[in-house]
Amino acid sequence: MSPNPLYKVEISLNNTREHEMIQSSEVANVFDEMGNYWAEIANSHRTEQQIYFLKNQLKGEGYVLDLACGTGRHTIPIQEEGYTIVGLDASVNLLRIGKQRDGGAMLVCGDMRFLPFNEATFSAAISMDTSVGYLPTEKEDVESLAEARRVLKRDGVFIVDVFNRLNLTSKYQDKVPSTKTIEYHSFHLQQKRQLSGDGKLLCDTWTIRGKTDGETRVFKHIVRLYDYEQLESFLESTGFYVKRVFGNYEGKDFSAYSSRLIVVAAAR
Repeated sequence: MSPNPLYKVEISLNNTREHEMIQSSEVANVFDEMGNYWAEIANSHRTEQQIYFLKNQLKGEGYVLDLACGTGRHTIPIQEEGYTIVGLDASVNLLRIGKQRDGGAMLVCGDMRFLPFNEATFSAAISMDTSVGYLPTEKEDVESLAEARRVLKRDGVFIVDVFNRLNLTSKYQDKVPSTKTIEYHSFHLQQKRQLSGDGKLLCDTWTIRGKTDGETRVFKHIVRLYDYEQLESFLESTGFYVKRVFGNYEGKDFSAYSSRLIVVAAAR
C-alpha cells in the first residue's frame, strides 16, 4: 500500500483497533469516560444549526479537518454534503461510536498538539462546540492552534467556536452554583454549574441517572474560558488573521451577551 500524502505517519482511517490509531489518552478526558452518555447529550445540542452555519462558511474544494470531532456528529453530515473531511479526536471510545454510525467516515485518533498530518494539507479546519480549552495549560491550547496553522494551506479557513466567557461571567461568577435537570432519551442529567473565582474556568458537575437500570454516575467537567481579545491574540500569534466574528449559529454579530464566540480566521 502506497503512503497516504495526508499523513506524516501511515494511519488506517477506516479501522477502530487501538493499535492502529495514534494514542493520546492524556487528553482523552471526561468525554471518553462518558462514552454513549456524551454521544446522546451532544446529538441533541443544535447539531443541525451548526451544520447549516458551517456550510455557509466552508468552500467545497480541498480537505477539511474537524478537530476534536468526538463521535463525528459534524464530520459525518458534512461528508454527506459532499465535502472531503477528516475527523480527529483523542477519545478512542467516541471514535468507535462514530464508526458504528458510519464505517466509511475518515476518523483518526490523535492529539491536537501533535497533529499526524503533513504541512499545508487542509483547505479548512473547524473546532466546534468549545473544543479549545480542555488541554492542561493555556500554552498547550496555543500550541494546538499553531498545529492547526501548520496543517492548513495559506488562506485556509479556520472556524473556532467556544463559549462566550463574558456571557458566562455575567451569569455565574460570584453567585451560588446553578443547578438544573435535563431529560434525555435514556437518562436524566443534573448539572451543577459554577465559575472559578477568577472567572477563567467553567466547572460543571454532571450527575447521570439511567432510566432503565437506575445507575447513578458523576462526572466532573472543567474547561478554560477565553474572551475575544485573548482568542484573537492567540490566533494572530500562530499565523492567522480574523475575518469575521459571530455570536451564534444563526450568524448574528458577536456581543458581550452572545451565547457563543465563533471566530472565522484565515491562515496567513
